[in-house]
Amino acid sequence: MGRGLLFVGLFLWLLNKLMLYYLYTLADITATGQHRSGKSLERNQQQNFDTVTQTIQLSGNMHYDQAPKRIPADIFGRPDIDCWYFEWHMESEEVFSKDGDNIGKLKDSFEFVPFIANLTEDVELDAAYFKLGHNIIFDFKQ
Repeated sequence: MGRGLLFVGLFLWLLNKLMLYYLYTLADITATGQHRSGKSLERNQQQNFDTVTQTIQLSGNMHYDQAPKRIPADIFGRPDIDCWYFEWHMESEEVFSKDGDNIGKLKDSFEFVPFIANLTEDVELDAAYFKLGHNIIFDFKQ
């Protein structure tokens, strides 16, 4: 049992040393845990969150500690509305690198991925797909 705890501790320490990736989006990506039909709003929100995590995982395994949270959309130049903020680590470094851009593949992966709109967003989105700089923004910290 001691060896298992050592492994977990080492894994968590390594995660803290890896790049931290994050995104901001105007699309509702609330993680509700609603994986079955029934409550349609909560199910649609969860489907959007699943779309985000599955798109990220096209490049490798990810780990996150907290579900997306709603924050002011200052990064979109709209402090009067909210957006969703989500951060995660990848199992391997440089999985999103492309042509000198540390998140180039990540940006490419999300371009035109559809989502379910008109949930609890503060703005009416002109299209129900991710468009870099319009309704989704990525960044990272080393």
